[in-house]
Amino acid sequence: MGLFSKKPKRNPVVHTQGLRLEYSIDHAWWEFTHQGVDFISYGASFTCPSREQMSFILSDIEKLKPEMIKRLADGWKDWKGIKMNDGETICVNLTDFQSKGSFEVSWSGGSTWGDMGIDFIIEDHAITDVACGD
Repeated sequence: MGLFSKKPKRNPVVHTQGLRLEYSIDHAWWEFTHQGVDFISYGASFTCPSREQMSFILSDIEKLKPEMIKRLADGWKDWKGIKMNDGETICVNLTDFQSKGSFEVSWSGGSTWGDMGIDFIIEDHAITDVACGD
């Protein structure tokens, strides 16, 4: 570091409900991991769902996983060389959870997918919208 350089600011961290929530200054989102799943929420203000609500979210994802996989397979059917089970990951976006009761499951990261990702909007225990992009 130079004489006039500032030390990088550390991300704020909050501990609640046995979780470690960190605000990413670079991404402008809150992030935490619960039961091996990454959660994020954009914005400076965030209301953390209760453990019960997070269990319902994870239960919805598990119940909807076959439908999500089918939609993924249908979306990739014309793409040569794309594999469904090659290291893909999910991330749950809770930005609209408190205001609308919906959350977004971003499915991406497969090694043959490049920078492509697919987002599933889930509300009232059902997939209400799907978006693809990079």
